[in-house]
Amino acid sequence: MPLREIGAYFEWIERETPSRRARSVARTFIAELGDEPWRAPSVPIGELSNQPEYEVRTALLTDDGGLQVQVWYLESWRHGFG
Repeated sequence: MPLREIGAYFEWIERETPSRRARSVARTFIAELGDEPWRAPSVPIGELSNQPEYEVRTALLTDDGGLQVQVWYLESWRHGFG
């Protein structure tokens, strides 16, 4: 099951106009998170989190060609994640 709220992903595309490869890397990661948004390679950012209500996580992703994309997202235990 992919993330329920991916509006930030589309806002990023509008704002940054990333390459198709960067979009593909980020979208694949989002789709693979399923219902386990806490799994590696993502790590929590303690300074931006307010547990137990929500946690901000980040992951540095690399595709087969060496392109790196950093993903940030918020996981909220009250309202799901997005």
